[in-house]
Amino acid sequence: MKIRKNNGFSLIEMIIVIAIIGILAAIASPNYIAYRDNTNLREAARDIESDIQLCKQRAVSENAEYSMTFNVGLNNYTIRREAVVTTTKTVGAGNALIKIVGDPTFADDKIIFQPRGTTNAGSLQLQHATRLSTAQIITSMMGRVRVTYDFE
Repeated sequence: MKIRKNNGFSLIEMIIVIAIIGILAAIASPNYIAYRDNTNLREAARDIESDIQLCKQRAVSENAEYSMTFNVGLNNYTIRREAVVTTTKTVGAGNALIKIVGDPTFADDKIIFQPRGTTNAGSLQLQHATRLSTAQIITSMMGRVRVTYDFE
C-alpha cells in the first residue's frame, strides 16, 4: 500500500498568510496616502515652474512680452503673449485638493516676462487641502525659479 504525500497548503496556513498581509497593508496604507498626496503637490508645483520657464524662454526667443496671471478664487492661471490669452490652466491638473493659498506676491498677481529674460520678483504658495503640505514657488528678477517644500 502506497502512502500519498500532500504538497498543498492547509486552510489554517492560508488564513494566517492572509491575516499577515492584511496587517502589513493596514500599516502601509497611511504612509502610501501621504506619499501620494505629497507627490500630487510636487507635480502641481513643477507644472507651474515649467510653465514659468517656458514663458521666459518664449519671451526671449519671440522678442515679445509674456505674462502669467494667477486667479486665487478660480485656482487657475492664464498665460498671455502680449495681450492675447494663449492658455488657461487649472492648478494641480484638476486635483481639487491642491489650491493656491494666500495672495501671490507678484504685482497684480501677475508675472511679467520681458523680451530680455527678466521678470518681476515674487512668490506663489500652493497647499494640499487635507495634508496641509505646502510648496512655495519663488521667482527672482533675473527669471530664476526656485521651489521649496514643507511636507506634513
